Formats: sequence, C-alpha cells, structure tokens
Amino acid sequence: MFGGKKPADGAPFDSEGYEAEYEYRADAYLGIGAFNKEVSILARKGWELVNGCMAGTAHYAYMRRRLKPPAE
Repeated sequence: MFGGKKPADGAPFDSEGYEAEYEYRADAYLGIGAFNKEVSILARKGWELVNGCMAGTAHYAYMRRRLKPPAE
C-alpha cells in the first residue's frame, strides 16, 4: 500500500524429531499480594517465573515448567 515489499515466504517448520522442552503459561492477578501468593504456589509445583510486569493494579506472570527431567 505504501510502496513496501511483501516479506518473502519462510521455509515451513520441520517438526520431525522436535520435542518441546518446556510448557508455558501466562496469568494475570489483581494486586501484588495475589501475585506473590499464586506465583509462590506455582513455584512449589515446578513452575519458573520467566517474566513479570504490572499495569496499574494488574500483575502479569509468564512462567514455564520443564516437561521432563534434563538428560545427564
């Protein structure tokens, strides 16, 4: 529309032999108290906080958990 070029189509993702290492979740909480409480509960269940942020009184958590134990 504005004279730009369309991006080239990327190669399709070959998922053969690919195994996911983590599962992810994103949650929102109202207030820091609820955030701290729920993230602590999830941490005891094996979830790791990857990123957290806030907007006003809403607090957001992006967490991950390993699907299987690491290979030694």
